[in-house]
Amino acid sequence: MGPTGKDESDLLESGEVDALFHAAEPRAYMQGHPDIARIFPDSRATEQAYFSNTGIFPIMHSVAIKKDVLEENPWLAEAVFNAYSQAKQKTYEYLTKAAWYKTSLPWVSQNLEDTRKIMGKNFWTYGMNEPNRKTLDTMFRYSYEQGLCNRKLTVEELFHPSGLELMESLG
Repeated sequence: MGPTGKDESDLLESGEVDALFHAAEPRAYMQGHPDIARIFPDSRATEQAYFSNTGIFPIMHSVAIKKDVLEENPWLAEAVFNAYSQAKQKTYEYLTKAAWYKTSLPWVSQNLEDTRKIMGKNFWTYGMNEPNRKTLDTMFRYSYEQGLCNRKLTVEELFHPSGLELMESLG
C-alpha cells in the first residue's frame, strides 16, 4: 500500500515506485501511459510456465480469524472453510455452465478448459494441502532470503492448529 490519497498509478507515473505486483492492471496501464508496461509482455505464458515448472500459483487471499475468537468458537474455522469451499464450487459451476452466455467473453469455455489442463480441475485450492503448503513455504523462504524476515517462518507457527487440518476433497 502506498501513501494515503495516492493510488498505484500515481505512484508509478511519478516514479515513486518502479514496479507493481497486482492481479489487476493499474489505471495508467489501462489508459496507455507511455512509461507503464508489463515486465513480462506475455504474462499469461510466463505465469503458466512458472506454474508448470514449480506447481506454484501465488495465493491471492487468506482468511484470518482472531485466535481468541477461534478458542471461544472451535467450530468456526471449519464452518468458514466450508462456506468458502461451497461458494467456490458454485463459481466453478457458473464458469462451466453459464459464464459463456452471461459474459459474452470470447473463448471463455476454452480458457477454462486450458486452465484445467495446466492446473487441474480445482485450480483455486483451499486448505493446507500440498500445493498451498509448497506456495507458503516458498513465500517464507523468499521473504527470509530477501531480508523481509529475520528468519524463515513456518506454516505451523502462523496458522491455528484447527486450520492446518482443513483440506478439500475435490479433485
